[in-house]
Amino acid sequence: MTSTDRQGWQDGRRDATSLAEVLHVLKGRRLLVVGAVLVLAGIALLLGLFREPAYTAEAVVGFAPREAPDDEGAQQAFAQEVFSAATSPGSFSEGVKEEAAWRGTAGEFSDRLDPGVSVLGSGGMEMRVSFSGREPEEAARVANAYAEMFASEAGRLGDEQLSAGTGVAEAAVMRRAVPSEDSGPPALLYAAVAAGVGLLLGGGAALSLEGRSGGWRDVRDAEVTLRAPVLGAIPDYSPTENEG
Repeated sequence: MTSTDRQGWQDGRRDATSLAEVLHVLKGRRLLVVGAVLVLAGIALLLGLFREPAYTAEAVVGFAPREAPDDEGAQQAFAQEVFSAATSPGSFSEGVKEEAAWRGTAGEFSDRLDPGVSVLGSGGMEMRVSFSGREPEEAARVANAYAEMFASEAGRLGDEQLSAGTGVAEAAVMRRAVPSEDSGPPALLYAAVAAGVGLLLGGGAALSLEGRSGGWRDVRDAEVTLRAPVLGAIPDYSPTENEG
């Protein structure tokens, strides 16, 4: 069958590509598609297996001012000021690391730490701190040490130390962190997501290459493209090079 040019048949085709055409293209270029899937899934699986596990634990400290500010904005500002005043000294972080027996650089400690304050609807305030450790016990130990030291430092803040003119009435650990066995999505989930991405990329590349092709590879290719049965095909006996 000679089919070096599809241009003459374009007017007889529908504009929308059918599912049969897509499947036929993917089947014809299955090595490309499968290769993209395997490469991306393999990379994701290796990264997931060799990544360092991160176990996160969270502790909560409740505190309240002696005299509550009038509006919510002032309450949020007071909570943030208490947090800054209690945790700003360099001795705070060092004390937490010593209490938790944590060994590591200051940058690593900061990256694994996630504290924050908020105002509750009842007028109270709280500080939540989470820490990601290499082991569940380590994460809980550091989060609890941070919460306990914050409660201790915040409770000592007097009227003259805060711009609102009122100190902290009470501060206590409301919920201690407990070791968690959840270390994030498993490696197989990363591999599955990567395989899906590989399928999309490989399929897109296959369709793009097929769109640039100017000829039919076989009878089935012609049938799928024209959406009509091929009754016969003329073999191409043209010589590949001139003889004589």
